[in-house]
Amino acid sequence: MTAETRAYIARRVLLLVPLLIGLTLVVFTMIHLAPGDPAAAFVSEQALDPQVLAQIHKNLGLDQPLPVQYAIWLSHVARLDFGTAYTFNQKPVIELIGDRLPATLVLQSLALVVSLIIAVPLGIISAQKQYSALDNVATTGAFLGLALPSFWIALMLQLFLAVGLGWLPVSTPGSDEAGLGRVRYLILPIIVLALPTLAVFVRFVRSSMLEVIRQDYLTTARAKGLSDAAVTYHHALKNALIPIVTVTGTQLARLLGGAVIVEYIFAWPGLGSLAYESILRRDYPVVLALTLLTGAFILVINLAVDVAYTFADPRLSLRS
Repeated sequence: MTAETRAYIARRVLLLVPLLIGLTLVVFTMIHLAPGDPAAAFVSEQALDPQVLAQIHKNLGLDQPLPVQYAIWLSHVARLDFGTAYTFNQKPVIELIGDRLPATLVLQSLALVVSLIIAVPLGIISAQKQYSALDNVATTGAFLGLALPSFWIALMLQLFLAVGLGWLPVSTPGSDEAGLGRVRYLILPIIVLALPTLAVFVRFVRSSMLEVIRQDYLTTARAKGLSDAAVTYHHALKNALIPIVTVTGTQLARLLGGAVIVEYIFAWPGLGSLAYESILRRDYPVVLALTLLTGAFILVINLAVDVAYTFADPRLSLRS
């Protein structure tokens, strides 16, 4: 790593601090100003006594002015203490997230890998055979993958493959299965998560390859006797990597955030379903922690993508 790259990373890391503080302020304000009362989760609807609610507010520290609450919460976050969940058996938030994180990482990582394995060769072939039947099918499929909502695809797959044909389980995460037996529980959610990502990758790989595939230096490489595979994968693909690196970085940001609707539909015990449940329960500490960690992860991924540019194209400068 060069001195220029290290200086660039140091500048970007310093910029992360005000960005994260601004993120905490916006998220904290929006959550606390949203309608609903988290104290209601501790009592039944028949026992909504104002005195009881007031005592719960005091116990949770919700009776303080918002600026005071924010300052107290931020001081704990600075020590990596995200507090205790209001619900979820009042478990420490960091432990709750740690329990759910592996399930989301497994699901999102596999979906991303599957998307890349299929999209890169499909995008390359589509660019090489522009306007062919394969190119038209790939382009149409990419548009459909982006247009169709994930929740609809999930429900249709459940209806036909799980309920209708009985090939796969409908939703359970397979906690009662061990080893390879759990693979079948991953298939449907991976398909649903991979389809839109696959569509994005195919479009970017195709467009990037079309920009470089007819460049003069590739004609020169062919004239030197290099095979089509060598020209495509060692020259064209290498120079088409920058847009692909960008879109891969944006998809990596989903690893921590999870897919809220998809995880909830398939009852997958990840961060997405945790976020959904905590929002319904008005569990402020969990929602705040998930939002802040996801935002920080996205900022770090953006920094990593910028640095990866220099490896994909050493001609780029990091001085700005």
